[in-house]
Amino acid sequence: MTIEFSEQVLREASDWFARLSGGDAGLEDRARLRSWLAARPENRQAYDFVTESCGIAAAVLERAPVPGRGDSHEPIGRWVAVGSGLALAAMLIAAIGIVALTPATTDRYATAIGEIRNLTLADGSTLTLNGATTLDVTFTHGRRDLDLKSGEVFVTVGREPFRPFRVHAGGRTIEDIGTAFDVDMNGQNVDVAVGEGTVLISEPAASSATSSRVILSKGQALAYAPDRTLGTPRTVASQQVGTWRVGILSYDQVPLEWLVADLNRQFDGGIAVPDPELAAMPITLTLKLHDRDTTVGTLEKLLPVHAVASGTGALELVRAKP
Repeated sequence: MTIEFSEQVLREASDWFARLSGGDAGLEDRARLRSWLAARPENRQAYDFVTESCGIAAAVLERAPVPGRGDSHEPIGRWVAVGSGLALAAMLIAAIGIVALTPATTDRYATAIGEIRNLTLADGSTLTLNGATTLDVTFTHGRRDLDLKSGEVFVTVGREPFRPFRVHAGGRTIEDIGTAFDVDMNGQNVDVAVGEGTVLISEPAASSATSSRVILSKGQALAYAPDRTLGTPRTVASQQVGTWRVGILSYDQVPLEWLVADLNRQFDGGIAVPDPELAAMPITLTLKLHDRDTTVGTLEKLLPVHAVASGTGALELVRAKP
């Protein structure tokens, strides 16, 4: 048997085998595997090689000596011919598949209030973390996962068609289909906006019998909560998605409390809206960030609100008097 594939293709094949053997592969994973196998002849050859090699490894493990019963064991049986010097290679590739089943390494990134951090990941994807943001990044040979714990992140995804990039936030999964997008998490409420390309937002497969999903394209956004069914996308200006990275906040018919949450990522001291009705008031505006007091002063000119200092040093937004 002649080996005609690269080490990278071999590792990709091993990861596909491990994922499907692990029992957690869904219909989308199987469809991706079919596409990967059809993309290049060497992909199919590498996958068949890994499948055959892991079968050999399993046979060896089943017939290995049992402690306490001496050194005797049953014959392994006939080896599959893989060419000169490749019997050992087959076992090593089986080991790659076994290693792929082990938990992947996760890296955590966090920013302080007022800090904006730019990251370039190993696959070429770039992240911009807003202030007071925490997220975990986990990469394997077959998947790229970002778990947003709190805050906001703008993602520009490195193109790898056979290794999906998924953001997990607020009980849903946001899967890149070649794009740049923003994910804003306020408590467990999440707002997703797409600046380029397309994303798929879906519920966990086990969360309901009829899991909902929504596709967002360039210039679309969707806000959701973990205890509600996904709603209808809204239209946004694509050029305004992620403008917080350059100190500009843009909003189109979103609750005032979202703006306040964004400001609290930028400024120490805190800003609050005690009145629930005022907090839910929809706003449409573009705001240039300065220091806290100057920025709040601009809000007082643009919105029917007035800032009042509390005893703790925080500012409270109340309804402005006529």
